Amino acid sequence: MAIVTIRSAYGKVGQTYYMMPAVDPSTRRFPDVVKKVNSQGDMILTQDEINSKEYFVPEDRTFVIVDGTTFDLNDPIESRNWEAIKHHPWIAESRFQKDDQGNYKIDGAVGGRGARYGSAELYIDIEGQEAAVSNTKVRQRVKAQGYILEDSDDKLRTKAKVLGRPMLHAHIEDVRDYLLKESEKNPHIIIDLYEGEDMKHRLLLCDARDKNIIIIKNKLYLYGDVNLGASDTMVISFFKHPTNSRIVEMIKKDTYPDLFPSENITKGTKSVKQPETKE
Repeated sequence: MAIVTIRSAYGKVGQTYYMMPAVDPSTRRFPDVVKKVNSQGDMILTQDEINSKEYFVPEDRTFVIVDGTTFDLNDPIESRNWEAIKHHPWIAESRFQKDDQGNYKIDGAVGGRGARYGSAELYIDIEGQEAAVSNTKVRQRVKAQGYILEDSDDKLRTKAKVLGRPMLHAHIEDVRDYLLKESEKNPHIIIDLYEGEDMKHRLLLCDARDKNIIIIKNKLYLYGDVNLGASDTMVISFFKHPTNSRIVEMIKKDTYPDLFPSENITKGTKSVKQPETKE
């Protein structure tokens, strides 16, 4: 990286940042190019450092940074100036750098309130990175919208219900419009509805309940004589356990008989006894 370009998260709004050399968090010391100053404000240098004629940065120097400030790393002075401030907490290594807790250094906690409340407001502009992130989001939206536009009416209603928006009596185009709007805001959630294993199980539970294949009795979810659990979460865990695959397959056949046209499904499938578990 021959040229380092600093960008402000707020864009070109004339924001000016004043910062002094920063400690390297890995060593808890200033970089070697930064030197302490005496009471007269002169840098404290060894004789070898004086003889070297090299450029050093006093620890009390103030750097003025704006959006678009650059440092030419091929230039010995600019390179050392950058070395002096590159660990400053206001500067993120990239627009989307995260800290050790997984929070964005600029935008803060994922899903938190507030536009920006991370520790940084500046970042190193890496060519093509922001465009790549933007393009990825577009691809996700297109993928999510493709799933919605190709889905059946009944399944769209079920997915809206899973998202907390029961729309049983709404016009199907209103249902589709709601899901498309959700895909604009949170495409990954829509994609997970179609691809995530937990969501597939949740959709099955939702459809099976709507068709009374699974009922709730005495606060328990029941499939015939089989106790599936006392909550949605417990039922999903039941569905996911390999030893219950036969029962899950039977629930699918009862819930979606059109998907198993060659199967001769009898009405007695729900009377299956719960398999014994070994202690």
